[in-house]
Amino acid sequence: MKDSTTYTMFSSFILKRILRDGKERILPLLRILFQIIFLPFRLLYYFYLRLRAVSLRKKTILHWEFPSYFETSNKSFLVRKFQGKAGSVSRLEFLLSLRALRKPTPLRVVKIYLPPLEWSLGDVWEVAEELKILRKVHRLEIHGFAKEGSLGTLLLLSTCSEVFVNRDAEFQVMLPSAEPTFYGGFLKHWGVEVESYASGPFKSFAESFTRTSFTKEARSNIQSLIDALQTQILDALIGERGIKKDFFYSPILTSKKLIEAGFAKSEMTEDEFFSKDDASAEPDAIELFEKRREFRIFSKRRPLISIVPLAGGISGGKYAGKDREMGSIEAYANIALLKEISEDKSVKAVILEINSPGGSAFHSELLYQEIKKLREVKPVLAFFKDTAASGGYYIGSAAESITALPICITGSIGAVMIRANLKKLYTKAKLTKENIGFYPFRDILSEYTPLKKESIKYLTSEIKRVEGQFYERVKEGRNMTDSDLKLLGSGRVYLPSTETKVVDKIGGLLDTIDLLQSRFPKDRFLFSYELPEYNFRSEIPLLGRFAKVQIPEPMRQILDLLELDWSGKILYLLPFQISK
Repeated sequence: MKDSTTYTMFSSFILKRILRDGKERILPLLRILFQIIFLPFRLLYYFYLRLRAVSLRKKTILHWEFPSYFETSNKSFLVRKFQGKAGSVSRLEFLLSLRALRKPTPLRVVKIYLPPLEWSLGDVWEVAEELKILRKVHRLEIHGFAKEGSLGTLLLLSTCSEVFVNRDAEFQVMLPSAEPTFYGGFLKHWGVEVESYASGPFKSFAESFTRTSFTKEARSNIQSLIDALQTQILDALIGERGIKKDFFYSPILTSKKLIEAGFAKSEMTEDEFFSKDDASAEPDAIELFEKRREFRIFSKRRPLISIVPLAGGISGGKYAGKDREMGSIEAYANIALLKEISEDKSVKAVILEINSPGGSAFHSELLYQEIKKLREVKPVLAFFKDTAASGGYYIGSAAESITALPICITGSIGAVMIRANLKKLYTKAKLTKENIGFYPFRDILSEYTPLKKESIKYLTSEIKRVEGQFYERVKEGRNMTDSDLKLLGSGRVYLPSTETKVVDKIGGLLDTIDLLQSRFPKDRFLFSYELPEYNFRSEIPLLGRFAKVQIPEPMRQILDLLELDWSGKILYLLPFQISK
């Protein structure tokens, strides 16, 4: 019996080896066969691209209405049809379209119409930087037009060589500022006592619940952060126009005020701005030029750069749940994704796009450990967008390099814990509770029983432990010393700086991509933007077992060769989506 089992295992091993070696020999032959079969079609497609490009040679003006929002999920075809409305593009797709304008085209003027924008400050800032480069380095004329808007709209218009506004347009302006509400007095009045345990005087989250105003240290830290943000934004708004910064303190700026100040050139309507007399092209012309440049008669399988957006507060989520949502970072779902990426041989490198104020310390540690494991297999870089503070900075420090926007709020290296005691509130409501079977430290888990000295000591030690773990992770990941963390820790928040080693580079997501591409100069990459999936299977779990089809690895490689989307991800052929 033992000999039979040994023989079976040996036979299985030999069979697997034969299949593996056969696959390695057969796949290259299959690729060549498919290249030959599809060669006539690829040639026809190439001539189509050439003819379209020739027809656009006299189109020197681009008419481009920017998206009002960016897609935050991959919606299936059925969902899009069911919703019955046109979708938008993802943030990555839009940024890559802007980057494509750096390459030679017949275009000389880009006219952009800005609708009311649902963009974050980070979105606005990165797009504005790209527009500046197109103007100053690549000598494109950028004309901007808006009917209304906010601070973000004015920031984008400030990068344009000429600005036009709709007649009687209004722009509502509010610079970064803060007016937090303090619930300490209110809660105390109603008999709610909130106890806080913080690792430093600048970790101010709990102060809104325990005090009636910030401590001196916390207020000073937040004030310096706001001052730095305001300076960055006002400098960008003023730009080359030399307008006094006081001008942007007005909460409403009309078209007439903007023209009088020299910010805008004149009033006009949208039809006048997008004149039919222009020798104009539409945004799909950028895609056409890029496809023609990237076209190869004999295509090769391209490696992927996987970009993982991590946005929102950090929590555990369901252990068995794999569905992710934008707006929250659920550890277990994202760990499953990172493991999948680690095992995916087609992914050559990973970028973590982090936009998080923090959250659970424990689940930040789980994500940190998973990112470290991923780094052992392939390069992992981080990009900080609007906010990467506390747990957001924690997970980012696991990456080998960090790039951050200059307006990103970061830091908050430390820990805080709050606990509510409702005994006085219960007493006012004539409610009582009785302790039964309480054991040492059980009072910590009660909202009614006051803490004993031993429990207070325990919670203080826990905060110190979590803070020490956070410090060790930052020192390890960022090559910092205890002296560095004395200046950067204790819960301080600030803008990123390369001098302090908080980040390695100031820039945007595209700059992070450039860092990776410089490490692999001979590779031509596809980009996989790992947005959450949104389809009927996501909403009706019963459909899951019938809707998902696993494609064998050999067939995946053939589909890669044909440059088709086989995995349900959005793929970009530097820089555009290849649709199914």
